[in-house]
Amino acid sequence: MNDMARPEPTPELFDANAETYDRVNTIISLGLDRRWRGWVVRQALDHARQPRLLDAFSGTGPVGLEAAKRGARVTLADDSPGMLALARSRAARRKLDVRSVLVDLTASPLEVPGAPFDAVAVVFGVRYLSDPVAVLARLGGLLGEGGRLVALEFCEPRGGMVSRLAGWYFFRVIPPLAGMLAGDRELYDTLARTTHALGGPDRLPAIVRDAGLCVDEVRLMGFGLVVGVVAHRG
Repeated sequence: MNDMARPEPTPELFDANAETYDRVNTIISLGLDRRWRGWVVRQALDHARQPRLLDAFSGTGPVGLEAAKRGARVTLADDSPGMLALARSRAARRKLDVRSVLVDLTASPLEVPGAPFDAVAVVFGVRYLSDPVAVLARLGGLLGEGGRLVALEFCEPRGGMVSRLAGWYFFRVIPPLAGMLAGDRELYDTLARTTHALGGPDRLPAIVRDAGLCVDEVRLMGFGLVVGVVAHRG
């Protein structure tokens, strides 16, 4: 893995794509993104009653808002003001009580109001990190006793013809298609580049373990393009 090929996008790039981000993601994933995020929410919430959830790198908050709808006490954390503003607007429309925090989650030391948490969700954020092990270790440090971290990320698919077709679609079709839909291709070129740099489905579990967490479950989804990891503090 070449971390130098995996630059962290600026908050301004996400701000510029905030209004179209979720709609484009749903279109290019053929609606599967909702199923993947639903898996994250279920894994994050099924071990505690009214759990305290940190939705790290929350973006517009689809994971956190769904968790709040199911009774979790949610903190949305991101460094994109535009994304968080949209998340707050959606929460208000749905009458969901969530806290939002504008914070650099790569900072050390890391302090997030509301800690410790029963669960931390990290959805489609690991690939952008120049030092994912250190960041996940600090996020794991925000977990209380019995807490779990649930991570979801794109990866380079491995295997047969279906996986190869999925990889062709992801790396060749999605950047120009999503760029056309969003009116800005830069973010989706970065998506493909950083996923290449992260590597295959074994990489995310390895990062989680190197961060000092104990992996409980690894699940492949999206024809091998998406890997999910459930872990707890050792």
